[in-house]
Amino acid sequence: SKTETVGKQENTDSEKTMTIGLIPQSTLFVFYDYVQKGANDAAAEAGYKINYQGTTTDTDGTGQRKIVEDMLVTGIDALAISATNADAVSDLLKSLDIPVIAWDCGLDPSVCTTSVSVDHYKAAGAVADYVIEHSPEGGKFAVISTNAGNAVIQQREKGFMDKLAATDGFECIGPFYTDGDLEKTANTTQDLLMENSDLKGIFMVNEGTTEGACQTIKNEKREDLLVFGYDTSESLIKYVYDGVLDGMVSQNPYGLGYNSVKQAIAAAQGQTDFPELIENDSVLVTSDNIHDKDIIKILDPLGTMNLQ
Repeated sequence: SKTETVGKQENTDSEKTMTIGLIPQSTLFVFYDYVQKGANDAAAEAGYKINYQGTTTDTDGTGQRKIVEDMLVTGIDALAISATNADAVSDLLKSLDIPVIAWDCGLDPSVCTTSVSVDHYKAAGAVADYVIEHSPEGGKFAVISTNAGNAVIQQREKGFMDKLAATDGFECIGPFYTDGDLEKTANTTQDLLMENSDLKGIFMVNEGTTEGACQTIKNEKREDLLVFGYDTSESLIKYVYDGVLDGMVSQNPYGLGYNSVKQAIAAAQGQTDFPELIENDSVLVTSDNIHDKDIIKILDPLGTMNLQ
């Protein structure tokens, strides 16, 4: 096929800089800026460069496929991709003759060399453990999610909901889907609060849903709720400082970008013995540990927030 012939260009110039294609699920969130920083640092250490491109929404599987095709034409030596929709890109990725590293997404092992990812089910389960520990009386909790077709997001939903469902005295409603849109999430949160006077807390599955829900919770002055999110940003850190957000899962996005590109470089250089999954560490950030030095390094990998 045409794709197969352009997947890898002949390197006739010994001075040619090797290139890793890096595609996020979108460029919508600060999270991916941190991923890009880690990727750039890993590439620079090896004398490689990064071709970084992404769609403007995290639901555009067709647009993401087009980016892959464009990168193949310009020439890349390996691809590190966080697929927003595996069905939209799997056939294309499987046809390539360059290594494909999946990161933070649910690609089938037959499509990629290896996957670099947080164990999202376990990370969301850690949030549920915290909620259970701090809610001895039990109660009703809601999950606000992005979209139903994303395998990673489903793992986050299930990790939280399964653990609560298996614990006496707890009820979990949702997921309520908002496409990660701030305004939709804010409105959904408002509806949840109005329709569920007995609601004890909310878990949001990514940066966009966390930001949107926190806007409503702050406006409604609901200090009685246990509120947890997923992913981090300067805005979400401030919500923890202000007591609006009780905590959030940080995937260490800098490490995610760094580790993904390190694997892509190794594969481009001929390594073939990869595990199916390379787990990237996550951490549960709460009001109790957010000022710890080790946590600050994870939250502010660019060193621009002056966190203390």
